[in-house]
Amino acid sequence: MGSDSSGLERGGADRIAQFARQEIGPYLADHPEDRYPLPLVQRLAALGVFGATVPTQCGGDGWSRQDVARIGYELGRGWQPLAGLVGTHLKLCRQVLEHGTVQQRAQLLGPMARGETVFARAYHEQGVAHPAALTTRVTRRGLVAVLNGRKSWVTNARHADRVLALARSGDATVGVLVDPARPGVTVGPELPRPGLLGVSLAEITFSDYEFEPDEATLGGWGHDLTDSLLSHDLTSYTARAVGSADAVLDHAVRFVREGWAHRSADARGAMRLRLGEMATKVAVMRTIWHALLDSRRPGDEAASTAPHPPMTSAAAKVFCTSTLQDVVREAALLCGGAGYAAPEQALGRHYRDALALPIIGSPNDVLLSGLGERELSRPAGESPESGHRAETETSPVAGCRAGAETVR
Repeated sequence: MGSDSSGLERGGADRIAQFARQEIGPYLADHPEDRYPLPLVQRLAALGVFGATVPTQCGGDGWSRQDVARIGYELGRGWQPLAGLVGTHLKLCRQVLEHGTVQQRAQLLGPMARGETVFARAYHEQGVAHPAALTTRVTRRGLVAVLNGRKSWVTNARHADRVLALARSGDATVGVLVDPARPGVTVGPELPRPGLLGVSLAEITFSDYEFEPDEATLGGWGHDLTDSLLSHDLTSYTARAVGSADAVLDHAVRFVREGWAHRSADARGAMRLRLGEMATKVAVMRTIWHALLDSRRPGDEAASTAPHPPMTSAAAKVFCTSTLQDVVREAALLCGGAGYAAPEQALGRHYRDALALPIIGSPNDVLLSGLGERELSRPAGESPESGHRAETETSPVAGCRAGAETVR
């Protein structure tokens, strides 16, 4: 879809904003931060969030890219673990849509869109930076296939209804649609961490997990996902960072206003300066985010607000998640003891959760290495703009209409 959202989409995005700003805080005030937030997940399903990237003919709502990004922004503003759970699920919706067989789309996308089937993705392995280097393997044993390997840092590992496990099969990287309740799947204990609590993060081990090769391999037996794994869009992580930065800035402004009358002139001057620095950094983050969502390019009839050369999702993710570290640190210093230990823990959550954003998705160091390599490969004197290739997303929907009718 283009940037002109329907009234339903705009209303849906507004409902997500209302939910994130009015319901998450009170929930966390009454529940431990490390408990799975099932009531919030059920509310998100009722709001249609889990079907945002699924076309209407496949059983979803088909929101625009801008409105999907707003989901990440609002949930990042409210609580990062929810943003991670939803972001992982929406990523899997896209992969099923783009790579699934007609039968897989028909069986999976409707329940996924309604939040009845929530996915986790088992991809990452320690020390592995390329799909071709994955050690998790799939082999054939007569009429069945077998999955073996161990995956690290699986978001929603303990509460997912299905897991997409990425593994090597010969020269291809394949995705296995795993039922975690079946034999051969072991979910490890929660991984200790300072933030991103609530939603599970754990290792998953596959030991001779048997599955039907064609039905349970995304796209059918031997379908290679390598290229799609190397070209994924990182916009959601930028959206989450900007949402968190906006929430942190608002928190700092409220704190300063509440104590303004009791501060000395020198303290007021220092506070104004620090707020000005924070506001400037957050404004640049917002500008980058909006530029990333502006799909128009130089030469279009409508003037683009994007800088030239256009922003890539990798560069935006690196800058915004790194700058968020500065924003939350400055807010904590500004708020003093109230920023470190206070009954209202929103700032503390943002501080802890922000630590993870530069290393999740694709680690910033890996992205920076790729960006540096691109610059080195550009001929001397050539404009960066001329070498840019826009990051695009495809949305094949063939076979979804009939499928949607069978699963409703």
